[in-house]
Amino acid sequence: MVICFLPASSYATFNEQLAICAKSIALANACTADPPGLSSVHFNPAGLSQLAEGATFEQGFLLPWIQNTWKYEADPDYKGIFGQWGPQEGQIHDPVAGTEDTNSSGVMYVPIYDDSINFLAGPAAGLSYRKPGSKWTFAIGNYAPYAGGMNYAHDSPARFGVRTLYLQHLIYAMPAVSYQISDNLSLGISVGAGQTAMGIRLNMRSPNEMVALTRVLGDATKDLEIPVLSELTLPPPWFGGGMGPYEQAATFDLHIRDDFTPNYNLGLLWKPKKWFSYGLNYQSEIKADMSGGYNFKYPKQYQKMMDWQGSSPSLLITSAMLQLPTHGVPFQSGQITSTQIFPQRVQTGIMVKPTKRLKVLFDLQWAQWSVYKEDNFHTDQNIQALQMVKLLGYTGGDRNLVVQRKMKDTISWSAGLEYQVTRKLALRCGYEWRPTSVRDNLADQQLFVPDLHNIGVGASIKMPHNITIDIGIGYAFNRSHKIPNNSSKNLTSTDFFYPVYNPYAGLNVEQKLQIFTLAFAVNMPFHAFIEHQKEMMLMQDAAIHHIGELLKKPFEFLKKSSSDKNHNDADSPENAHNPAPAVP
Repeated sequence: MVICFLPASSYATFNEQLAICAKSIALANACTADPPGLSSVHFNPAGLSQLAEGATFEQGFLLPWIQNTWKYEADPDYKGIFGQWGPQEGQIHDPVAGTEDTNSSGVMYVPIYDDSINFLAGPAAGLSYRKPGSKWTFAIGNYAPYAGGMNYAHDSPARFGVRTLYLQHLIYAMPAVSYQISDNLSLGISVGAGQTAMGIRLNMRSPNEMVALTRVLGDATKDLEIPVLSELTLPPPWFGGGMGPYEQAATFDLHIRDDFTPNYNLGLLWKPKKWFSYGLNYQSEIKADMSGGYNFKYPKQYQKMMDWQGSSPSLLITSAMLQLPTHGVPFQSGQITSTQIFPQRVQTGIMVKPTKRLKVLFDLQWAQWSVYKEDNFHTDQNIQALQMVKLLGYTGGDRNLVVQRKMKDTISWSAGLEYQVTRKLALRCGYEWRPTSVRDNLADQQLFVPDLHNIGVGASIKMPHNITIDIGIGYAFNRSHKIPNNSSKNLTSTDFFYPVYNPYAGLNVEQKLQIFTLAFAVNMPFHAFIEHQKEMMLMQDAAIHHIGELLKKPFEFLKKSSSDKNHNDADSPENAHNPAPAVP
């Protein structure tokens, strides 16, 4: 009987606070002791006390691009399916071996539009207010602490691991407040309400010996016909002809979300000297109870195998005893639920000014990814693939898609420099080491973020009327991350008892990941923002008026031409000899 299985996605280090704001990108996230303006609601809400008095407005925009390349090579030491019994005649070559591909675009979910688009972009905005002379500062902001997505072509060799994937946590609104206890000590808290969304599409295959055996036996029994006996026991061809190990077994689509996922941040900022400050920030765990729809599409050959299991009295009895499907269906769709967790995080850092113009920053970050033990997706009906995989010892049940993760806690560090070139211009740069939370023996293409080097550069420009423009450019990369054959139980294992889910069994997989980020932000007093909006409205009115005048000119010309023609007709010689009759 054929065995195939479906993978699940999870969060891992999926762009964990990689693109929050322009300043943090330029400093490679080394900013807890020198919080970045209104983005302090995320990095350290105590830093809001450093903002100017009165109302302040900030608008930012981020443009990330993920370039993820997968390369597949045959393992020269792998003898192939059934290789333990020696080379097999007609051994099938894996068509994926010797290929590679890079994602064709990014993917993101647009909440109001309620669909995904093949593009990545992230607006961010915030507003703060402190009454003159007050120790309280209030603010509100929105941003995306976790976001990313990618799309591969329909015939990409990567499609068996992931064809389309998006995952994001958007904070719609995060109100925050900070209190300045003394001249050198501030505390802050921010509470956010957000949405978590995830979608995946992939084409599935199962290069497993059990799958290959169905094709071998199907071919061998193609002409095996024992009158009456065959129809009562095992009608030929067995398994309906079987399925090859490198054939597509199904197509899987999943779209789920949770529209309300709250969280909170706690911050402390201590600045005993002008040249030194210390920051501490705690970010709470985020729990998302997601729900949505799924769809499995099965090819005709897969349906034939399911039909075969109910094609004789003996097979019906056996299938009933094992609770196996006896009728193939073209698709299965319905509702699916899953609980996912973003871990709690602690980030701490210092800022030192060895000279009047230079700032040196250093941060440590800890994330408790070990709370993530497994993926568990619950469907509203028995899934045929889950029913079949029980034959190899799967214990998750007919309606629970369970994949082991057993992720590990991470400790990363970052360092940044800021140099005040002039009173109006500051330059920034930073480096961050980001170890992955994914264990090597459980890696796959959904948990696609390996160890990363993260480099940032940027600048801050002060304009008239207390307007500041921040620019940040980030580059995170891993030039070569290798997942050798038989090293991961979720990607490359050839073990008969690990069909969950190893679409590249027998191959050496290599990944090259590059994440580019461009960001800018404008910070200004709120009254300047209002005046700017008024100026924009006046300019729009003037432009509309000007366009209206231009559109009127052709009609005025036609009207004038018609009037001139009528006047010329009245003065013509013909009209002079034939005057219009007098009105009695």
